[in-house]
Amino acid sequence: MQQWQWKNFLFWTGAILMIILATLLYQPAAAKTGSLLVWTRDRIYVMDIDSLNLQRVGPANANEPITPSPGCFEQMEVACWVVVGDRVYKVDLSAGDAPQLELPIEPGFRLGEGISWSPDGIHLAYSLIQDQTNRAELLIYDVSRNEVKFRRPDVDPQVAAAWTAACSGGLAAAGCELGYKEVTRESINLIGFEPASGAVREWDVSPEQIFELRWAPDQTLLYSQPKRHFINPEDHSPIYSLPPGGRLANTSPDARYTVYYQPFTLSDCEFEDEAACLHLGVWLARSDEPEMRPELIYSIHLSEADRTGGLNFIPTWAPNGKAFVFFQEGRLLYYDLERKEATIWYKPLMGKLRSLPVFSPNEEAVAFVDNQGQGHSEYRLVIVNPRLQPIEHVIDDSQAGFRVLAWLPN
Repeated sequence: MQQWQWKNFLFWTGAILMIILATLLYQPAAAKTGSLLVWTRDRIYVMDIDSLNLQRVGPANANEPITPSPGCFEQMEVACWVVVGDRVYKVDLSAGDAPQLELPIEPGFRLGEGISWSPDGIHLAYSLIQDQTNRAELLIYDVSRNEVKFRRPDVDPQVAAAWTAACSGGLAAAGCELGYKEVTRESINLIGFEPASGAVREWDVSPEQIFELRWAPDQTLLYSQPKRHFINPEDHSPIYSLPPGGRLANTSPDARYTVYYQPFTLSDCEFEDEAACLHLGVWLARSDEPEMRPELIYSIHLSEADRTGGLNFIPTWAPNGKAFVFFQEGRLLYYDLERKEATIWYKPLMGKLRSLPVFSPNEEAVAFVDNQGQGHSEYRLVIVNPRLQPIEHVIDDSQAGFRVLAWLPN
C-alpha cells in the first residue's frame, strides 16, 4: 500500500470510529439529567422532557399541598416520595401505578398545614389537630416502615418543623435535631428536640406569627416573620439587616448568605443629574459574618430596569447552598458562590412565572414555567442548561394548570 493510500485509510478509519463513538456516547439533555415531576390536570405525573409523555403517579387537587421528598431531588440516594394531603405516593413507575400510603390520622383528629421531610428522605414530620380541643401534636413518621416513631404535644400546626443537616444520617445520628413551635396555655416557645436522646432545648418567642423555621450552622433554631427576616431566638435580633431601600431578601438553605436588591448611586458617575447615576444592584451578604461588607454581584441602570421590564423575582437557591439563580430584567442569571461569578443563562423573558425554577439533580441546569405560550397557552416549560441548547415546550392544556415539582434523578 502506497503512503497516500495508507494515510487515506487511517483518515477514514478514524472518522468512522469517531462517528461510532459519538453515537454510543450521545444522550439528549433529558437523558442526562432525568425527567420532571409535575402537577397538572389534578394529578401528579412523571414527564419525559423530550417527548412530554406523562406517567401517572396519583391524584392531587389544586388546593392540596404537595411536598416531594429529598429523594426526588437526589439529595439522598433513597426513593422519591410525595406527600399530597394525607396521602404519600412512592414514585416507582416500574411496577405500574405508584404505591400509596395514608398518613396515620386517628379518629377525632384532622391534618395540620405544616409538613416537612427529614434530610434522610425517609422520615417526615406532620401535625394533627384534635377536633374537640383544637390542640395539635407533632408526629414523626417513617414512610419506609409505615410507622410513627415519635409524638410531641402542643405544637403550632401551621408551622412546618425544621430538621438539622445531621438528620441526613437518620434519627439516631449525632446532631440530628428537630425544631418546631410549641404553643401552651402558659407560653410560646421554639423547641429543639433530639430524637436519639429525647433532649429538649427551649427559646421564648413572641406571639407574633412565624412563617418558617431554619437551622443555622451553629445549631441555633432561627425563625422568620414578616418581610422574610430570619431572627435569632437568643436575642430576637435579625441575622441580617437590610439597608434602606433593600427588598426581596432570601436566605440560603444553611442561613449563611442573604441576597437582596437595593438601588445605589455610582461613586464615579460623571453625570450631573443624580437620576442618571442610579443603578439597581443585587447584593450578597454574609449572615454569619455581619461585619463583612455586602458584595455587589450584579447591577443595571435603574431607568433601564424600569424600561425593559421582564421577570424580576426572588433568588432561588440550589439545594446545596453553593449557587442560586435569579431573574433580572427578564434574564435568568446564575451566581456561583465559590467562583464569585454571575453568568447569564437565558435570554430576556417577558411575562410572568407560573412555576419557580427547580434545579436538576447535578445542579447544572434549571426548569421553570412561564406564561409565554405564543398565544396558544398560558404555560410554557423551559429547560435551561448553559452547555446545551434550551428546551422550550408549550403546554397545550392551559386550563388544567401546570407546575414543576422536582427534577428527578436518572
